[in-house]
Amino acid sequence: MTTAPPNGRFNILVCIDGSEASYRGLRYATRFSLDHDDTDISLLYIRRPDDDGGIGNFTPPPAQGNIFEWKIELPGLKKLETARDLLVDLGFLGDEWQARDIHTKARGSHLGDHRIDYISNRTGQHIRLIVRVAEDLVKGILDEAHFYDYQIVIISASDSDHDAADTNDNCIDLETASQVVLQHDGTVILARELEEGHGHLVCVSDSTLSKEMALKDARFADRCGCPIHLYHVAKDEQARENGERIIAEIKAAIEAEGFSVLSSEVEIGEPVWRITEKGKKHSLIVLTASQKTAFQRLWTKGSVSHEVLQKARSSVMIVR
Repeated sequence: MTTAPPNGRFNILVCIDGSEASYRGLRYATRFSLDHDDTDISLLYIRRPDDDGGIGNFTPPPAQGNIFEWKIELPGLKKLETARDLLVDLGFLGDEWQARDIHTKARGSHLGDHRIDYISNRTGQHIRLIVRVAEDLVKGILDEAHFYDYQIVIISASDSDHDAADTNDNCIDLETASQVVLQHDGTVILARELEEGHGHLVCVSDSTLSKEMALKDARFADRCGCPIHLYHVAKDEQARENGERIIAEIKAAIEAEGFSVLSSEVEIGEPVWRITEKGKKHSLIVLTASQKTAFQRLWTKGSVSHEVLQKARSSVMIVR
């Protein structure tokens, strides 16, 4: 069973900074498109207003091919071009895809924003390559995330696998990625080692919000062919029985929607340590978000989701 998104399109935003981690995030995003023609993917690079790549007062030629044909070193362009080539290798952007280039001016920037919109004549899918101007990485990503109705935002924190030459203000570090997760009102994946085939570790609790999260992730997992593993951490033996009840109820709710659960487990211990250790065996740790506002979340420290986000070695998805 596959559920179509409410607006008819399933939109994914992937943040690109040129790191291998960000390209792994892109590979994961394409899994939602393999058998679903209603999936659109946008790739976003944020550049500073004063970062013109040394090309000075270059004036974009009117209606003259797309930005990749201008032969200029616009900051971020090479990184998006690498991402585009990766999509070609994965079977996208063939002859049936048509490109449309959109250029808009941005305050304080001569070059402005750019977007190339590739449209498939066969499926109607869109793949967008976006260079957006912003003073602040977090604000730029959040502005784009709010502009479109993205079902999922994928962001990767650059680390030691990032080329030294690319270590600059446009790189997305863990703090930047964490701030996007905390402030965005939608679902965000913080991508680390997104190894395929290991499924979603869906961490559930005794709340209506947790049940809703699990059902939403079941729809996501179904789209990418990922198995679901339900998991609950009880504080002691007395709480184990209640944990088993929670797991059983959520499993029944997922199966009632036509999806399947591969495994379920209740363990006893400290939640953050248990989840991060268990998560090492899975592609994605799935957690529910708090009901706090974005402003309140900025000051939330010590919550299970926040601690897992910081300490997990696997990828983490916060579902809203």
